Amino acid sequence: DACNHYFDKLKEQKNEENSEEVAAFENKKAYLETLRAFQLTGDHKTDLDGIKLHIQNWKGYGRVPFARRHIEGKFNKILDALFEKLSMSKKDTEKMRFANKLDNLGDDSRKLDNEAIFIKRRIDEVQNEIFQLENNIQFFQNTKNAKKENSIVTEVRKTIARHKEELDTWKDKLKQLREINQ
Repeated sequence: DACNHYFDKLKEQKNEENSEEVAAFENKKAYLETLRAFQLTGDHKTDLDGIKLHIQNWKGYGRVPFARRHIEGKFNKILDALFEKLSMSKKDTEKMRFANKLDNLGDDSRKLDNEAIFIKRRIDEVQNEIFQLENNIQFFQNTKNAKKENSIVTEVRKTIARHKEELDTWKDKLKQLREINQ
């Protein structure tokens, strides 16, 4: 009887928690329609403030059940479309999206540490890729027939520039994460 009582109470508590998450999911599902109907006014600051308000409202609904977290992806797609219409730089858009992700992680130090490890790994990968590409260009430039740059070298230089932008973005993310940890 004692075991049954204990597990009945545990089940009640889980159902209570699930009902809150399901309610948050339903609220977020309805809010997606509101967000889809959101129209930009043309004033950059006003539109940006409006988008930030939508993000705050979205966070206010709370967590959704694990099996229904796909709704977060839908929200991010709508935000991406709004940011694209707003013509924000990719770096600023990525920064806002990452701040939103950090807010969703909350104060869970384990998740924040895992995110930091992931970011450091990505920084190392991108730096290694840049180093490899720059090393390859040196090989092409040191050959006797390197009087003019060919299309391969030009393409590699563009790739290096993209990787450097990506590296800056990852470093900014790491900086944001460290500021939260402090």
